[in-house]
Amino acid sequence: MRESETAPVVQRAVVAGSRRREWLVSERRAPEVRRAYCQLRGDACALRVFEIDAAAEAEDDDLLRLSGFGEARTGEARRWLAQQIGSEEFAVEIQDLEGLEEEILKLLATLPPERVLSAYTPEQRMAGLSPEQRMAGLSPEQRLAGLSPEQVVLALPDDVLHALSDAYLDTLSAETRAAIRARIGR
Repeated sequence: MRESETAPVVQRAVVAGSRRREWLVSERRAPEVRRAYCQLRGDACALRVFEIDAAAEAEDDDLLRLSGFGEARTGEARRWLAQQIGSEEFAVEIQDLEGLEEEILKLLATLPPERVLSAYTPEQRMAGLSPEQRMAGLSPEQRLAGLSPEQVVLALPDDVLHALSDAYLDTLSAETRAAIRARIGR
């Protein structure tokens, strides 16, 4: 089958210097991928052009999709990107790579939150959270778990501390008594 029978062909004249050249523009792929690929031919050279996003969608190619603005749909492509980011050959400052941060965020968004958080220590996970955010969703027992009895007393509101007898306060360590007296004034 000749090219003119397989795809639409557009011919146009391009003037280069004083010489006129005829360039043939053709899209030589199956109908579902035609808009992604084209070829310019004229004289002794040929130029093949393709639109990355359109080609990635038409051919359902995740690795190609990562080169454009699309999102990876398979674990294989996400693993490949993670390997490239972690490799020594990729030793370039991340801030110098335009669009990489957005790609990484898209990649992270495809993973379950538990998987993303497992890469961090508990201290890293909690960084940036207010005390209220850290305690949200915990029962009172869970909030106090791991505290010594004196630390639990210090966690009581001032109104409750006022109600404690002097006899009970005398059973506490000097540091705890001093902290309570500083808060309630007795």
